[in-house]
Amino acid sequence: MLKRLWGIKLTRFAAVGVFNTLFDISMLNTFVFVFHIPYVAANLISASISMSASYFLNHHIVFRHKEEHSVAKFAHFFAVTGIGILGIQSLMIYAVTHLLQPHHSTIASLIRTLHIFSHLGVRGFELNVAKICAVLAAMVWNFTIYHFVIFKQPDDMIEGDIVL
Repeated sequence: MLKRLWGIKLTRFAAVGVFNTLFDISMLNTFVFVFHIPYVAANLISASISMSASYFLNHHIVFRHKEEHSVAKFAHFFAVTGIGILGIQSLMIYAVTHLLQPHHSTIASLIRTLHIFSHLGVRGFELNVAKICAVLAAMVWNFTIYHFVIFKQPDDMIEGDIVL
């Protein structure tokens, strides 16, 4: 059953996406809370690093692309992903954190009651909620463009790939 599930491209995309998102969020939190880099700048750095990892993971694991790596394909991937991650995510992080700011006292109360994010506080909660919203918005954009443009196969089907 797991082999069949792993044969579905969308399952592989989700697995790589979860890994890459956790990697990205870990770096983002480190840049913000350890190195004190502002939210949007920290997101640009962490997203750029995770996009590079994402290219190789998507190339080999998700789309099982047969062509060799190329600077041109990487640049195309980086440009498309850049719109999703650097553009969409940065706008979402900015918007969500600003929308949450007037509610700091409510968020602080929620954190105390639920015992979540107590080590990061309101800023940590705000940043991570914003990042999760941003990832979800960019995910739809990324998969669509990867599937139909970046890693498009001549017949859009690879041997052993199960289509939904």
